Amino acid sequence: MKIQEAPTAGSMLHDVLGQLAAEVAEPLTRALERVRALAAGETLDARQLQALHDEVARARRIGILGQQIARLASGGVRQVPEPTDLCAMLDELLDEHRRDAAPGAREVRATLGPAAVVTDTGLTGALLRALLEWCDDSALTPIELRLDARPSSAQANLLCRFTRKPRAPGTAEPLSWQLMHFAAAALSARLTLEEDHASTTLSLQFERLVALAGHAEPSASDARLLAGCQLLVLAPDRDMRNQVRLAVQGLDLLVDYVASVDAACDYCADGLPQAVVYASTLSGAPLERLRRRLHSEVGAPPFIEITPQGHGFEPLRPGDEAVARVGLDGLAQALPAALVIELTRRR
Repeated sequence: MKIQEAPTAGSMLHDVLGQLAAEVAEPLTRALERVRALAAGETLDARQLQALHDEVARARRIGILGQQIARLASGGVRQVPEPTDLCAMLDELLDEHRRDAAPGAREVRATLGPAAVVTDTGLTGALLRALLEWCDDSALTPIELRLDARPSSAQANLLCRFTRKPRAPGTAEPLSWQLMHFAAAALSARLTLEEDHASTTLSLQFERLVALAGHAEPSASDARLLAGCQLLVLAPDRDMRNQVRLAVQGLDLLVDYVASVDAACDYCADGLPQAVVYASTLSGAPLERLRRRLHSEVGAPPFIEITPQGHGFEPLRPGDEAVARVGLDGLAQALPAALVIELTRRR
């Protein structure tokens, strides 16, 4: 059995450039021959016109892949980590893949367990699209796809297994593999390929597994990230304070409670907490002035609002300076996840 991890970026770039040039030249050369035939007065039938269209489209697709690889290899992709539901994303991508599949495409048999990680959503989508394309290009048999969460190691693991088409020795991997490699490296996801005479198995491991509503309990790495952080809770209602206390128990946070915005201002005058959680009933101009004042300081804490209803977590959007939100109904699952996500953004 041959087991390999993807090689380093530097060792691949030269080969990728040569492969890219060759793969673009092939369909463009055929397309040019057809265009010359048209220029010479020949008539192309419907089949030949479709072939011309397909050749130009293939060259365009290869060019786009090359642009994506170049951006990733140069480090020119700005990432915005946020909670990403890998199960939901794969479901959507598999539906898209089935709709767009060419005749004779291999069946994908997916077993997807719940798994959410902190990652850049757009780049992760590009990685998973490249993975499905590589599997489709490479597989001789139906493709087995399995996603599961591993709370003990704070990882999500995606496993793909199939029997591979015969290849001549030394044949380069498709460009979809190269894109997959560079995207995985940018995301710090571990990409491993195992091959023997019977099967090919690809493993993709994502770090930073998080707990979201309906998903697993906070992982060990979540707890390590939060340990020792100072949390300020603004809640005039005793019942809400108790629910917050239960939601964060076992996370080794240093938690202080105040009942008013004035008390929070006095607290912050002595030093900033790492995070502020507040009841939505305290929203208003005084709280907004406090938030803006703290936002202008170094080490500004994230503000997380507890809304009266809901089970989920609404994170800050890229560039947003306001607040994240969690629902009171799902506070036990959503608040630890919200703290992990928002504190991760500031590290």
